[in-house]
Amino acid sequence: MTIKKLKVFNIVLTGILSAGVINMIIKNRYSQSFQLDILMFVALIYLIWALVYHRINKSLTFAIILEYLLTAALVLILLLGIFNI
Repeated sequence: MTIKKLKVFNIVLTGILSAGVINMIIKNRYSQSFQLDILMFVALIYLIWALVYHRINKSLTFAIILEYLLTAALVLILLLGIFNI
C-alpha cells in the first residue's frame, strides 16, 4: 500500500469507528456499564491498530507502546468525563 492510500484508509477507518461509537453511546445512554464497555473496546482496538502498524513498519519500541497506552488512557479519562460515566 502506498503512503497516500494508507492515510486515506486510516482516515476512513477512524471516521467509521468514531461514528459507530458515538451512535452506540447515544443509543445506550441509559446503560453506563455498556458505554464503558464500548469505550474500553475502542481503546483496545486503537492499541492493537497502533501496535500492528508499527510492527509492520518495523518501528515498534517501548517508547511508542508507552505513548499509545498513555494516549488511550487520557482519551478514556476525558470521554468518561464528557459522557458522565
